[in-house]
Amino acid sequence: MRNTVMQGEREMTDPTDAINAHGAAVAPREGAHRARAPIPWWLCAAAVLLVAGCAAQAPSASLTRFDLGPPTIPAASAKGGANAAATTAAATHATHSAAAPSPDVVAAAGQRLSPLKVVVNAPSWLDVDTIYYRLPASDGDQARGYANSRWLASPARLFGDRLRAALSVDRPVLAAGDPSAAPALRVELEEFAQYFDNASTSRGVVQIRATLFDGPKLLAQTTLRAQAPAARADAAGGTRALAAASDAVQTQLIQWLAGRVPVPSAMTATHAPASSRGLPATSPAAGVPAQ
Repeated sequence: MRNTVMQGEREMTDPTDAINAHGAAVAPREGAHRARAPIPWWLCAAAVLLVAGCAAQAPSASLTRFDLGPPTIPAASAKGGANAAATTAAATHATHSAAAPSPDVVAAAGQRLSPLKVVVNAPSWLDVDTIYYRLPASDGDQARGYANSRWLASPARLFGDRLRAALSVDRPVLAAGDPSAAPALRVELEEFAQYFDNASTSRGVVQIRATLFDGPKLLAQTTLRAQAPAARADAAGGTRALAAASDAVQTQLIQWLAGRVPVPSAMTATHAPASSRGLPATSPAAGVPAQ
């Protein structure tokens, strides 16, 4: 992350500044070739004291924290998937790689759905509190962070808490290490950033990869992506857009899960080892079930 120079309350790493400054030539100052008079020693000393006084002030006082807002009830859940099309218009990409659901899946509406273990992971760069934004491709394809704005927790934690709250509307949601017998959902957070198209237009983009397991058995996998426009070209606008995109992609995920989660039989829940229906062991390099 680049060093930041503060000027009042303004973040000098503001993306609009970065976009406007891209490609700008620095004009030589008039009279730069002229000899300059020596600076008095007392003026240098005063400058040093001024800088020291400014440095003593804690910069954390101007740090602003954001979260995704209070949990929301999805407009479309597994019980009401028929009304979900309008709520997922922001989706831009979804791929599915799974066989048709088996006959023992949940299909009856109006009933409490079967339990599900949920775990959310993210790469190391998303396991921090930095609020990321991306400039247009012409300005370099790299993620940058806001200077004086941070998430209240890591995006993986914020997204995971919001997802569990959404899923719990229709079914019991268990921790990954819960001893109860239940299928498991692993969600990998792949993208969580504010994308700038120009200095005034941006959008929040969220992408996940979801994998459903029944014990060591891989049932289904999908990649889902959603975006939402930002009302403002700053951190506040970006975080609100990312909250909306998170809700959109979670609605897609709930729709995708409908009819795919097996019902744990009473015999399995009573006699099978608790670990047999938990998250399978994974290879750290590939993230796939170990054989």
